[in-house]
Amino acid sequence: MTSSTRTAVRRVATLSVASLTAFALMSAPALADVPSGWSHPPHVSPLHFLAVIVLIPLGLALVIAGVVLLPGILKGEGLLPKPFPKPDHVESPGHH
Repeated sequence: MTSSTRTAVRRVATLSVASLTAFALMSAPALADVPSGWSHPPHVSPLHFLAVIVLIPLGLALVIAGVVLLPGILKGEGLLPKPFPKPDHVESPGHH
């Protein structure tokens, strides 16, 4: 092995060990138990979980989109942008 290959292998090994150690130390609080003075939280049903994570944000997005788009639709402007009218005396690029 050449010296540059050894250096690269050593760097990769050092970074791997450091990353694994950091991940192990960061995950330790996730394994903590509920403190003795706290009550145990109730079980959350999958339907309630989906409602909070998916349905409520989707509903809010639809309401916001409606609030933004509805005035234009009611005025008859539609949803697609209209092209700007071109003036009659347009010069071609490069000609003055």
